[in-house]
This record gives sequence, C-alpha cells and structure tokens, in this order.
Amino acid sequence: MAAAFLVWTMMIGAGIARAQAASCTDLRAQKDKVYGFHLTQLNEAQIDAKSKEIDAYWKQLQGAGPEGVSCLKELLTSEKTDHIFQFDAASFLFQLDKSPESLNLVKDAIVQTDFQETDPANYLSLALELGQRGVNIQSLAARLLLFPNAIIHISEHSLDLDSDTAALFLYGSMDSAKASKSLITQLQAQEPFVRAAAAHLLAEEMTEEAFRTLSAWSGLADIKEDYRRNDIQSVMKYQAPDPAEFANPKWTREQVLQVIAGLPHTRKEFDEVMSTRGAEFDRQMREKKPSQEELAKAVGESEPIYGIADRTAFQNAAVATLKAEDFDTLREARRRALYNISDESLSEYLAYTQVMIRLLNRLDLYKDYRAH
Repeated sequence: MAAAFLVWTMMIGAGIARAQAASCTDLRAQKDKVYGFHLTQLNEAQIDAKSKEIDAYWKQLQGAGPEGVSCLKELLTSEKTDHIFQFDAASFLFQLDKSPESLNLVKDAIVQTDFQETDPANYLSLALELGQRGVNIQSLAARLLLFPNAIIHISEHSLDLDSDTAALFLYGSMDSAKASKSLITQLQAQEPFVRAAAAHLLAEEMTEEAFRTLSAWSGLADIKEDYRRNDIQSVMKYQAPDPAEFANPKWTREQVLQVIAGLPHTRKEFDEVMSTRGAEFDRQMREKKPSQEELAKAVGESEPIYGIADRTAFQNAAVATLKAEDFDTLREARRRALYNISDESLSEYLAYTQVMIRLLNRLDLYKDYRAH
C-alpha cells in the first residue's frame, strides 16, 4: 500500500518562515499544478519530486496565514474528485482549525478517501480523532466495511488490522446506541460481506437493540467465516458459567467500580500514572527479580494501573460482584478504552468485552433474545 502524502506534519509549529502571502487565486492555481496525479502511476523518482512540490505548496498556504486557512476551506469544499488532495487538505485543516464547522468539513472530505492512494492507517487514525471530538463518524466507519480483504498496517505499533477490527475501533468508540443503529442499517446492505461484518460488530455492542435485532435476523446462517460465527455465538448463546472462576473475589463491587472510574484514558493521564503508580510497581518488580511466570502471576493478581487487560483477578472480581445496572458502566469504560489506534487499546477493549460476556452469562441478561 502506497504511503499517503502527509507532509503537513513537517510544517506545524514554530520556526516556519513566513513567505510573502499568496492570494487564494494563487493557491488555487498552484494546487491545480501540484495535485491531480495518481500515486500508483508514479515511479520512485517521481514520487520523491512530487513530495517536494507538495511540501512547498503547503508551506506556501500556511504562509498566507488566516487567509490561507479560509482559502483551504474553499478549496476543500469545492473539490469532489481529487481524493489525494482531499485527504491531504483535510489532514492539514484538522491541525489548524478544530471548530465544529471545520471538523465536519474534514469528515466530509475524507469519507471519499481512495485506499489505493492513501494509507488507510492514516484514515483510521484521523477518523478516530474526529469521533473523539464529537463528530458523527458513522459514514467513516461504514466505509471500512466495503473493503473486506484489507489489511491495515499500523507501523507505530507493528499492528496489522483486518477490516472488521479496523471498523471496531470506530464503531467501538461511538455511543453504543448510535453504533447499534448504524450497524443495524448495514444488515440490509447489498453486499453479503458488509452484512456479515455488520452482524459481527453489532454483536460486540451488546445493547438490547443489538440482541433484539440479531435474534430475529435471518442472515446469521449465511455468514461463512468461522471467526465471525463464533464471536456472534459467544454473545448470542447462553453458556453456564463456572462458579470457581469468580469465587472469593479480591475486590468488592464498589471497589471494582472505583478502580474502573479511575483508569487513565488520555495520553496525559497515562503519563501521570506511569510516573507514579506504574513506576512504583516496576520498582517492586525489579527488587523481587521475578521470573517471567512469576511476573505474569503478579500482574494477574494486582490492581489495574493502566487498564484491566491481563488483570485476571480483577476481571474475575468484576464478573463476581457487578450487577445488571453496572453493565452500561462496563460498556462506557470499554468505549473510552479506544483512545488511540494501538494494540494496547485493542487489548483493553477485548478484555472488557470478555468481562461483559461473562457477566451476561452469570446474570443471564437479555435472556429473551439469547439462545439457551
């Protein structure tokens, strides 16, 4: 997959010399000269030369100051066919202006992204950031369902995501009611692979509307992929729990809820916890010099610091002590866990998912819609 021309990251910040401001007419004319290409048709030397042209163009636009930003909005609003420009311009605007009007303009631009020309990892990250700022990203999430064979590589975390998992980051970060409604609509899609992915993701939502819809949906038998069928069945079919798994919980219900409420969900919060409680836990482990097995056991039995993933004893306590009215709290904590595109966020989301499934079975929630 070709890398996107995201050159704007080199320009944001102090220290950029401001050239003589260009007019919007100049910027429009220069944009027509620089863009209008197809990345897949360029060789390596041409890509390098084009990158330099694009770099110079965005420096020129930023040098125009507020007038340049206004011009950028006009260019982005009027552009309908050059998807490389749309994504580059939307990414640049996102860095400069986070007003609701601009954020929605960014969303409308990138929903047309061509994944043959732009790295879908950049699309996914920008879409998640938009959602975290209150933008309705249902259309951005739905677009990922149209590429069933896509593998999205997140280089920063050496993480490869299939299309279902990539879409999960977006649907999973939404309000559950809105995500469920959007996915229910996708169950009527023309493409069978879209319907299958939507059913898979809808089951993960575990809302009453999701259970009601899937229990009556006739398309479950048509899903061919074992991993999708198995995941849906784990949610839709009651499985008698093993009481031994959550006997003698180490935390009370109140303590479980308090710990969950205090977990970090932003980079700043993570840094603060890492420098305090995280540093203290690391110090204790260094002093004890545990083996890998002993370290894994210590982590599994300890109180969560960064999240509940790998905290087996805490997860068991949550299943043992939480009540039906706490299910929404778990769902919200799971949603907030997807604060960035990383294996850590995904592991945390999946850990909450397993706790929710186990609590479903212990309390036999939504029993009218689940198979017994």
